[in-house]
Amino acid sequence: MRRVYFLLLALIPLQLMAQEMPVVASANKTFENITSIAVHGEFCKVDVSNGEQVSLVAELKAAKDLEGYAIDTQEAAGVLTIKVLKPESGWTSHTGFVNIKVPQGVKLNIQTTSGYINLSNINGAEMLAQSKSGKISADNLNGTITLRSKSASIKANNITGILNMKSKGGSQVVRQIKGDVSLYTSGGEMIVENIDGSLKTESTDGAQSIKEINGDVYLKTKSGAMKLSNAKGNIGSLSVSGTLNLFDVEGILQLVATKGSIIGNRVKLTESSNLQTTEGKIKLKFLNPKEELKFICESEHAYIIAYGKSKKKKLKMGEGPIVVTTISTTGAQNFNK
Repeated sequence: MRRVYFLLLALIPLQLMAQEMPVVASANKTFENITSIAVHGEFCKVDVSNGEQVSLVAELKAAKDLEGYAIDTQEAAGVLTIKVLKPESGWTSHTGFVNIKVPQGVKLNIQTTSGYINLSNINGAEMLAQSKSGKISADNLNGTITLRSKSASIKANNITGILNMKSKGGSQVVRQIKGDVSLYTSGGEMIVENIDGSLKTESTDGAQSIKEINGDVYLKTKSGAMKLSNAKGNIGSLSVSGTLNLFDVEGILQLVATKGSIIGNRVKLTESSNLQTTEGKIKLKFLNPKEELKFICESEHAYIIAYGKSKKKKLKMGEGPIVVTTISTTGAQNFNK
């Protein structure tokens, strides 16, 4: 009997949550001659997409119908400011949405505390979206886009222009970008695919998985593993203890690691390259013919092997126009085809 009683108590909050909360504020407006929009969305999901004119449809719901809930709009010199307001105290739970339509070229500044942000099908605009804990999604955009989140994930897909993303703990997923991309995260993982432009990444301990890049690449990490495949361009990296894995890459390499290793397969060098580690090993398999390469390799304590030739501390071989210069402290070096 006691077990049934506790089960009934556990179900009561779920039943209350399932009840429809009343609408405490709403808005349905259109605006003219707007060049810039600033949104303070608080807990609401904010959805911005393409439209013939600037329009707003919004609704707030709350468990308690308290004074202080409102959707405030103000216009000044072409700037539209939309604010979601809530009571200073007394509220328990609330939800809502802010849906905005914008024509081409309207500048956007979207901010939320916990509300999700979704940007889609927007052309020719400068866009900033940032949230403390709300997820951010951007799809089919053209312009200069900046996305920031402290703890939630960020996704960007089918972007033309410049993309900048920054997060602390949330993951970042980036696909189908035509333009330059800059990514930073302190703890979340990065998944990056199909970039036609330059790419710059930086992470503390989050893993980086990157493929299909046509442009210069610079990867930086403290301890996260980095994987780069199917890339063509100048490739640079800096890591402390994170290992860099390369597969099917073509270009110039400028790679530096401390404890992390540098490992590569199907690597094609287009010009002379430099690799440096302390404790990390260097192991590369080249697509270049042996005759194209010249090796100038040094290690304070480890063996160096290049195409079957083995030396300790120093190895020089080959007369090719592409010079492979390497330095390590205790990390072994191995080069083969």
